[in-house]
Amino acid sequence: MRRRVNHEERKLEIAEQAVKLFSQVGYDNVTLIMVASSVGVARTVLYRYFRSKREVLDAAIRATTRRIMDGCREAMSGKGSAAERLSLVCYRVVDMLFEQKEFLSAIFDFVLAMVRSGEDMSGRILHFTGGIRPALLDLVTEGVVKGEFSHEVNPERTAEAFFSVFESAVLKIVLGTERTSAGIKVRINDMISALGAFEGAKRGADASGRRVRNPQKPTGEEGS
Repeated sequence: MRRRVNHEERKLEIAEQAVKLFSQVGYDNVTLIMVASSVGVARTVLYRYFRSKREVLDAAIRATTRRIMDGCREAMSGKGSAAERLSLVCYRVVDMLFEQKEFLSAIFDFVLAMVRSGEDMSGRILHFTGGIRPALLDLVTEGVVKGEFSHEVNPERTAEAFFSVFESAVLKIVLGTERTSAGIKVRINDMISALGAFEGAKRGADASGRRVRNPQKPTGEEGS
């Protein structure tokens, strides 16, 4: 009996093989024949799923971002504090970016080529990375609501700041100026620590102000 093909699984298989191809030889050097050969199907079969190499690249990016989001969701579902889970989410994203260094380089080259040709890629980039921002926003908001982070923290701006760290990391990874994740993780830890520092600094300033307004008399001066 002929086995029924799960088309979604086949499409994902093609996308994941395409990630490897783009990582190995770059977008420009990959052909649809190479993609079809990598999964053991005829080119006519490949055309049932993808009409162009660009569609294959889109699917490859989606497969990669799906793995990143799966890691984020796993980290978010843990039992730690909001700060601990925020740290874990950020670590997962950074680690996966380093794991996909070659693929990031291929995407970077493609995006630059499209921008040079006059195409606006901002919408496409937002489409593929949009899931990470809400995850960051949820954790920062939770931290503020539960009192882990200062009530003065703006969740939207803070989530955007963390996302900017990832954007910067991508550029540094592709250019080779950041060879390990250690430095990026230190910056992430400093940012998370600062979220709770606002309230402590404010309390310290308030206490200092009270001491200035109500100075204590030195012992032994009563009645002098």
